[in-house]
Amino acid sequence: MDASETTAEKQDHEALNQAAGCLRRALGAPGQGSDSARFELYLERRSRLKVDARNQKIDTFSRSEDSGLSIRVLKHQKMGFSFTTSLAPEAIEKAARAACEMAEHMPQDSFQELTSFQVERFSDPTALRIRDTDGPSRSTETKIAMALELEDLCRQADPRIRAVRSALISETLLSQKLMDHDGRVLESHSTTYAASLSCKAEQSGDNRMGGESLYTPFLSELSLKPVAQNAAQNATELLGASLPPTLTCPAVLRSDVMADLLGFLSASFSAEQVDKGRSMLSLTQLGKKLLSSCITLVDDGLLPGGVGSSPFDGEGTASGTTTLVHEGSLKQLLCDRYHSKKLGLPATGNAGRGIKSPPSISTSNLYLKPGHQTPLELMNGIQKGVMITDLMGVHTANSVTGDFSLGASGFLIENGRISRPISGFAVAGNILDVFQSVQALANDLKFYGSTGSPSVLIPRLSVGGSSS
Repeated sequence: MDASETTAEKQDHEALNQAAGCLRRALGAPGQGSDSARFELYLERRSRLKVDARNQKIDTFSRSEDSGLSIRVLKHQKMGFSFTTSLAPEAIEKAARAACEMAEHMPQDSFQELTSFQVERFSDPTALRIRDTDGPSRSTETKIAMALELEDLCRQADPRIRAVRSALISETLLSQKLMDHDGRVLESHSTTYAASLSCKAEQSGDNRMGGESLYTPFLSELSLKPVAQNAAQNATELLGASLPPTLTCPAVLRSDVMADLLGFLSASFSAEQVDKGRSMLSLTQLGKKLLSSCITLVDDGLLPGGVGSSPFDGEGTASGTTTLVHEGSLKQLLCDRYHSKKLGLPATGNAGRGIKSPPSISTSNLYLKPGHQTPLELMNGIQKGVMITDLMGVHTANSVTGDFSLGASGFLIENGRISRPISGFAVAGNILDVFQSVQALANDLKFYGSTGSPSVLIPRLSVGGSSS
């Protein structure tokens, strides 16, 4: 631990203790029963470094550090919330008073609770592999050199790459601390390194953009060459693409496309969204067959090396591994403590957290379990179909019905093989129908940030192309 980290740790603990002291003086000792006055503190410190290269020069360089403290107070079943982005003593005292005042005026809610942390339940943070102790000590010059190398590797990957719009290397150091009303403190420290490329390819007057990103907790695992090669491939693979015919046909959805669809669908597994009627799912569907028998969907907060892994969630609940869908049957929803109590479901350790808002339900590392075939083998037997490699505007799909009509690009499949690139067409359907109709999953599971999926085969997709 270097001197700056030691100083930050000391400041953080002083801030927590000061806030706890203010709240104890304002609330008194915790009582018993429904009128107990309790509090919870969350302190976050986040450091970021970003280096963006362009034309073998540093286009953007930034370094920042943000910290803050949020406070929740529960009194007479009324929850008050406040936050401060300053850890100065006067700012902390003001935030503590504000949280207590809010608790006086909020409506009573019998499902609100703040509980003591069960420290012994938490997994060993070392086993999660989420903190790099070596990467942060590497020089800034090393990270600048990586950004320049990333750009150079992309240009070398294919002569048709004419411009690299962005070659970004980033480093994020995150420290999180939670304190309950009994003074128990939970700590989590994590690192995230990212390499991201955006490039343009050109051939015979046709221009295409492509990109690729990689996220990992360890700087030593930030493999630049595969990122550069994949970005170049994504930019060049659609050169010379044309419209496909209009047809309804089998489709292979590449892993990145499925990850986008899964990311959109993930909100429907939130118990809060289900409770508010904003989900494609309902409580009555628990235990019932909902999706294809090929589908097993897991949210794993304990995935070693996962971008979303942590020993505990934003409420101090131990993280876990939750199977949401098993062989097509809906088994569980993602729950925080509030909706666990309200809906009678297990708390799954899925309360996400930031400084400026109370905890809310979020995924950790969400992924579809892969199959055994290669992506090429998924195309066997398709006489005429499509492989979708990009869907534009997935976020515009209807979040309640799942209906979508989106622009797309990819490849035409003929006689079990890719025949030509296609673009500028539209596909229409329903996201739930896609997951209900999956016939096979490939073995190419890949994570895009904290969401992962393999490529899949579906029997029918409406493709709006040319009329000829």
